Amino acid sequence: MHGLIHYVDGQPATVPLMRVAAKATIVDLSARVQVTQEYRNDSSETLDCSYQFPVPACGAVCAFAMLKADGSRIRGVVQEKEEARATYDEAVEQGRLASLMEQDSPDTFTCKVGNIMPRETVIVELTYVTELTEGETSDSYRFHVPSHVGCRYGDPPSSAPAGVAASDQGAAFSVDVSIEAAAPISKVDCTSHAVSTELGPDPSLSNADNLPFANFARVSCKTAHFLSSDVVLQITSAGVDRPRCIVERHPAQDSAAISLTVVPRFSLPEVTGQEFVFLVDRSGSMGEWGFGSTGAGRITLARKALVVLLRSLPHRDTTFNIVSFGSTHSALWEKGSRAYNQSTLDEATKHVDSMEANFGGTEICSALDYVFKVRDTKRPTSVFVLTDGDAWELDAVLSSVKDAVASATTEQPLRVFTLGIGNSASTAMVDGIARVGNGTAQYVTDGDQSFTGKTARLLKAARSPQILNARLDFGESADRAMKQACLDDDFEVVDATEGTEKLALEDKADSSSKAPLNLFDESVDPLAQDVGPAPPAKPVELPSPPPLQLAPRAIRGLYPGTRLHAYGIVSPASLLHDKVTLRGELASGQQLALEIPVVEAHSVGSSTADNAPFVHAIAARKLIQDLEDGEHDFASSLDKKDDDLVSRTVKAAVVRLGKTYSLASSHTSFVAVDEAEVDAARKQRKRIALPPPPMRAPVLFGGAPPAPGASPFMRSRMAAPAAATFSTFAAVPPAPPAPAPAAAFGAPMMAACFAPPPAAPAPSGGGGLFGSRGSAAGGLFGHQQSSAVGWGGGAGLFGGPAAGAAVGEAAGTAPPPKSKDPASLSPSERIDALAREQDFGGAFSTAALRYCGSKWAGGVASVEVAGFEGASETVKATLAVLAYFEQELGQHKEEWEGLADKATDFVAGELGVEVDEVQRLVDALKG
Repeated sequence: MHGLIHYVDGQPATVPLMRVAAKATIVDLSARVQVTQEYRNDSSETLDCSYQFPVPACGAVCAFAMLKADGSRIRGVVQEKEEARATYDEAVEQGRLASLMEQDSPDTFTCKVGNIMPRETVIVELTYVTELTEGETSDSYRFHVPSHVGCRYGDPPSSAPAGVAASDQGAAFSVDVSIEAAAPISKVDCTSHAVSTELGPDPSLSNADNLPFANFARVSCKTAHFLSSDVVLQITSAGVDRPRCIVERHPAQDSAAISLTVVPRFSLPEVTGQEFVFLVDRSGSMGEWGFGSTGAGRITLARKALVVLLRSLPHRDTTFNIVSFGSTHSALWEKGSRAYNQSTLDEATKHVDSMEANFGGTEICSALDYVFKVRDTKRPTSVFVLTDGDAWELDAVLSSVKDAVASATTEQPLRVFTLGIGNSASTAMVDGIARVGNGTAQYVTDGDQSFTGKTARLLKAARSPQILNARLDFGESADRAMKQACLDDDFEVVDATEGTEKLALEDKADSSSKAPLNLFDESVDPLAQDVGPAPPAKPVELPSPPPLQLAPRAIRGLYPGTRLHAYGIVSPASLLHDKVTLRGELASGQQLALEIPVVEAHSVGSSTADNAPFVHAIAARKLIQDLEDGEHDFASSLDKKDDDLVSRTVKAAVVRLGKTYSLASSHTSFVAVDEAEVDAARKQRKRIALPPPPMRAPVLFGGAPPAPGASPFMRSRMAAPAAATFSTFAAVPPAPPAPAPAAAFGAPMMAACFAPPPAAPAPSGGGGLFGSRGSAAGGLFGHQQSSAVGWGGGAGLFGGPAAGAAVGEAAGTAPPPKSKDPASLSPSERIDALAREQDFGGAFSTAALRYCGSKWAGGVASVEVAGFEGASETVKATLAVLAYFEQELGQHKEEWEGLADKATDFVAGELGVEVDEVQRLVDALKG
């Protein structure tokens, strides 16, 4: 069943979803998405319902409304979170139709709808803004509308609704996307659905005739069937990686919002002598599942990424380790990282090939703490986290990473990079770890087989030195305005020692002028206690917003080849000139600078009564994110010892931003109340409310709540419904017959809960019951992505390994990937195969030539190296592979570039020549 959840006699049921429509506006690298969902209460009772939906963590919900059957519109307003809850509860008690939308985590939201009458149709409309992520190539970017929330491990927020199973009932679906690019659009691909694409601006724009035709496109998709997978568009536009700063003028305020993006291109000396630690998620949610006949899965994607990452490590003065985690964690080498050489590379590869998703739950925080504790503090350390991030412990994880990074020294820094795996990967977790870890994040979707370039970007960033004091410079007038704002706030900084001495002298002067104190005053009871009320908390005095509000406040993720997004709100708008300068410096003192022109966007300034202009909205969301991360000056301007005052001041600042720019956040929520005269029938009807279930379940539209009395682990591990419930979902493989019910909670179609995992990874991965994940939750479109019994180390239910596969240190118990006919390999598969033929020093074996096409079928005998006829077979094979990369796989350079760099260094060292001479030899072979 798709729809709003309510309870009947303690059993979950839904108000069915009838129609879904999504309308998106993409401007450069940002987007506004409006989703409309139509529900109908076919029951005979008045209902209170709830549902959960996903939003990318880099996005922000900025508008919310309900539409009644008579066409009247109930607009949501932003209130402080507790105030919004009280408003909603009061309205429901009065018999009014009302709705409340609040944030559970930065990437999950819950909506409640109260007093839906029998036979009543309710339309819920929500809008969010988001920045877009990098595409597969440097000149492309990706637009993604998530359709479900992954089943997350741990205790969900109290507002998150419980889940129910899915049925085969469908709903009409449509999507319309309007695209405005900064340069001509060369291609629009939709990898998920059949769409129609039309070039040119929307004719409804008032200035459509004057807009550059090639910079605009429109995409639409309509179907009578329910959405069965996420919507994914990839837009290719020339020069999308070039620096740009888009400005949006607020139509009602004297302010301007900027969206700055740049993919840095500069060459810096690499960080040497690093330690690399790969932290791999092997929880049940990373388990095997089918994609047609490929048998791919998240753990398979993790293994593939590791093979390339390991072979791209610097071969000189490098140490590394691999740590697996789930309910517990285990290191390849328990005594710490080892030197990178051929022997350790072979051992690590064997270990990677044996990896299965059989480590139970997702205890990511304890695994990170372990890595930070055992890291080599005498070296710079880069940690790579490969995970789907499906856990609720976000605050604890981010706090752990932030503290560890802050405690590292400048000479031996700690940085954390993330690779999010899977469609339902928690963007809040994956982006958050990279953000506070001074690293970068990349994503690979389910079934993606060509993502090597994304792993290469991560490693390239890790090998680059961090840019210090990176900042945006708006010119002298902006600097003067900022200084004046600081003076106007009346914050006085007093030296601590000077202040203490001054107070002591004042106290001494006051005491000398007073009469002597009577040592025996009979009116005084020395045992009396002051039982009066506690002193009131200091009131929050929130300073005015500064003229320049920039996010991120501290730019730490500035790396070559990795896109930087930065935002700002400038008030008054006159402080913004025709250019912005991005500045920074290296530890050596070398200064860096880039001037970026400011350009006006054609259509982003539009706003309605329901929402603010969207660059303002997304900039405000980034400002809120900084405040939540502790990036502010309140602690220094207030009493440092009064943590409560600082916390309340931060909350007040978040509430001010939320209300000013109409945003849902950690401290603000949307509430919509029908202010029309209360319908007598609505007020008198028996109302079925949404009580908290016996145990909270973190999913929606997929998996029954745990049985009463179940273990705590079962709160986040639900089995999938029976196979028959998925007959309409072509993208979801049929589930096997469910196991016998174990105290099932709910209707017969509700599946039984999984048994709890062992305390540590068991020697056997049989059965798929321990640590396997439940169903993915229904999201914006109410779609359930099945995760049937057998996920993770199962007994081959979906073609996975047989029971008895070992875990942990038992390298080699699972066979390496089966070899395929080289002629049938895709480009990415060829790169993966070639990577396995490269040793730690960069040399390719002669066996690698079988993957390089017919030109090199004869082996090294056909490789002629003019001037170096005595070169070894290994050198010749390496040169041939380099020539093959450039000649046949040029479009995939980002994927093999790290491998080629090591290979070039190897050849140069063997022949005693410079890198330029190696390139000459490669060019000769290509000819």
